[in-house]
Amino acid sequence: MNATKRLCYYKKMDLALKQFLDNFFRLGIANHQVRVPYWRNRFYKDGRRVQGPFGGKGTAAEIRRAALEKARQSDIDLTAASAGEIRSFLRQKRIGIDCSGFAFQILNFLQPGFWRGLEKAPGRSNNPRRRFNSWALTNDANSVMIKPFWANLHIGDIIPVAFSRGKVDHVMVIVAKSAQQLYYAHSSGKTKTTGPHLGVILLRDGKQPLWQQKWPEKLKSGQLLLQKARPALETRGIRRLRPFVVR
Repeated sequence: MNATKRLCYYKKMDLALKQFLDNFFRLGIANHQVRVPYWRNRFYKDGRRVQGPFGGKGTAAEIRRAALEKARQSDIDLTAASAGEIRSFLRQKRIGIDCSGFAFQILNFLQPGFWRGLEKAPGRSNNPRRRFNSWALTNDANSVMIKPFWANLHIGDIIPVAFSRGKVDHVMVIVAKSAQQLYYAHSSGKTKTTGPHLGVILLRDGKQPLWQQKWPEKLKSGQLLLQKARPALETRGIRRLRPFVVR
């Protein structure tokens, strides 16, 4: 399956969902379309916290607003900058979105208020998107395990990934499915394409689990993303949040 054919299928995705995702893939800033960078708040051993606007959890509109405000404060004219320069500026100002922040935005678009009644991650914030990390989106209290076979998978299902050995610390959301292709969306700082983007899984054999299909996406190291996803899929399966379970 070549890139052109994959792109053609992406164009057939549910129009409203495609437009929503495009707000992150092609954020309109100063007459340019810029892919939002990856940003995750960091904590250091001395307790110091390095935080970006909206903590890597913002909507596309909030990210755009933060970019324009930081440019105003820095007396920078973004209309004179290229798309690449604007993206570098966003990274410098810690403006972006992390994996669970992007997953939350997608899931909340698919089912507004999905998080109500679910168990939140520890924290003091009253903002739900700050309390739904990878753990909260994949634990047994909030989600059920779906056997990772092609016929079982739905839009909104979560693919868990363990970048750290034995720990689910990254999530990807299924956003489109055809007879031969499965599209997921995620925001990553470890993959060759960074920030929010699409990935595709190509069907080889529907009788085999998802880790036996073809995953083209690679990490910066050149390692296949599949190698980080397979252990979590084998032990945790695909995760479906309880509000998305059809009763």
